[in-house]
Amino acid sequence: MSDNNCVFCLIGSNRIQSAKIYEDDDVVAFLDIRPASEGHVKVISKQHAPLISMLDVNVRNKIFNTALNIGSGMVSKLGAAGVSYLINEGAGAGQRVPHAGIQVIPRYEGDNVNINLNEKEYNQEEINTYLQSVIKKLQSSIPEKKEKIIEKKPEPEKPEQEEVVVEERVPKYW
Repeated sequence: MSDNNCVFCLIGSNRIQSAKIYEDDDVVAFLDIRPASEGHVKVISKQHAPLISMLDVNVRNKIFNTALNIGSGMVSKLGAAGVSYLINEGAGAGQRVPHAGIQVIPRYEGDNVNINLNEKEYNQEEINTYLQSVIKKLQSSIPEKKEKIIEKKPEPEKPEQEEVVVEERVPKYW
């Protein structure tokens, strides 16, 4: 289902022209009109969903696989030194268009693409308190993996074999 007010839905349904490099029933990949570097691609779902986490798992997997394949091509065909895969979920994360997708950004020496994470170092006290709290909260958001119960099927009964007696059949001449 698409949203007529969503620019990415319009691209996915061919109502807005784009420089598509890949398309199937669920996914479309096209060159970004404001690229961070040469060859910057957006890989989106044709199904409208504001967040990638809201998509059907099969569509989500197709998006990821398509992005990874394109990233490999950026290195092998465009000569990129590496690839940045960017997912912004929500306006607070910098998502400008509320439509699920991944940005695939080829990286080149001196490309001036700045993905600033503002990394922070923690002292031992912070590690022992704050980080442990964050770990517990995040771990509780991951569903437990249910173990598969494998039932052992009873082995089919083998037909009883007749006991074979081996007799010596050499005639005695003495």
